[in-house]
Amino acid sequence: MEPFSMTKDTAVKVFHLEDNDATVVVTTTDTAAPERPPHVAYEQCENEEESQAVVQKFVFDLQRQGWTLVDVEQDAE
Repeated sequence: MEPFSMTKDTAVKVFHLEDNDATVVVTTTDTAAPERPPHVAYEQCENEEESQAVVQKFVFDLQRQGWTLVDVEQDAE
C-alpha cells in the first residue's frame, strides 16, 4: 500500500504500513499549529490482509466524520 493522506479543516492524517505491511501507522498533524509535534498511532495486525482491512475501516469511519482523501494527482500539480 502506498502512503496516503486524509484532511479535515487544518488536520492531516498520513497512513502507511510498516513491518512487512503488518503494522498500520497513522501520523496526525495540524497545519495551523506546526510547532506541535505530530501524533503517531500504531495498530499491530497479524498480516497484510488484516492491516488492509484495518485501513479500510479507518478510512470509512473518518469519511463518515467529514475527513476527505487527498487526491495524489491533484496534490502533485
